[in-house]
Amino acid sequence: MTDRPTAVVTGASSGIGAATARALGKAGFHVVLGARRVDRCAEIASEIEGTAIRLDVTDGESVAAFAAAVPDCRLLVNNAGGAKGLEPVAEADEDAWRWMFEANVMGTLRVTKALLPALVASGDGHIITVTSIAAVEIYDNGAGYTGAKHAQSVLHRTLRGELLGQPVRLTEVLPGM
Repeated sequence: MTDRPTAVVTGASSGIGAATARALGKAGFHVVLGARRVDRCAEIASEIEGTAIRLDVTDGESVAAFAAAVPDCRLLVNNAGGAKGLEPVAEADEDAWRWMFEANVMGTLRVTKALLPALVASGDGHIITVTSIAAVEIYDNGAGYTGAKHAQSVLHRTLRGELLGQPVRLTEVLPGM
């Protein structure tokens, strides 16, 4: 793709993901922006001379196609995810919960697993997972989201031990209100 090191940002079409992509572009990375709204990623990619590729982290085939298009990767920012609903547990919407676990937890798993060989091969890999303060604190009517973010954080922290001795660093970012 380029002689610049490659950084991948998931959920890069808006918010933290878009801001992260822009910052990494300014820092000298070739940024591969992934999100379902690839048109928005393409706009940002054109600003920073990056690459936009459609990515739905809840779909294993989408993740596999995305990873196949990214042969080299030194930095992965797992940012895709989100929250749905504010119902108490007694009124929980199971479909919303399922989506939150698919997007936040399984999405992080799928993308990390797919890009891990390239991150290790880079000799200087770095995985940043954007969780949330909800990964350590709870709030009323937020059990689905806080549960998903707790699980995502545990996945990330477990990976730290599993990668000891490998050339991959891990950082968890926990934004809050």
